[in-house]
Amino acid sequence: MEAKRNLYRETVDRLGALGIPADHVTIVLRESAVENWGVRRGQAACDVDLGFNVNV
Repeated sequence: MEAKRNLYRETVDRLGALGIPADHVTIVLRESAVENWGVRRGQAACDVDLGFNVNV
């Protein structure tokens, strides 16, 4: 949850630098479990060591 909070804050801060007011920003994450990702020649991502954590 902390990573998501950081993402939201950083997104609003960067958009603010472009003149977009913070109260005009809405962020919606549509998360998909890694077993629903097809990667590396058709393998389920949950079966592959991606070299990084995708759980946010």
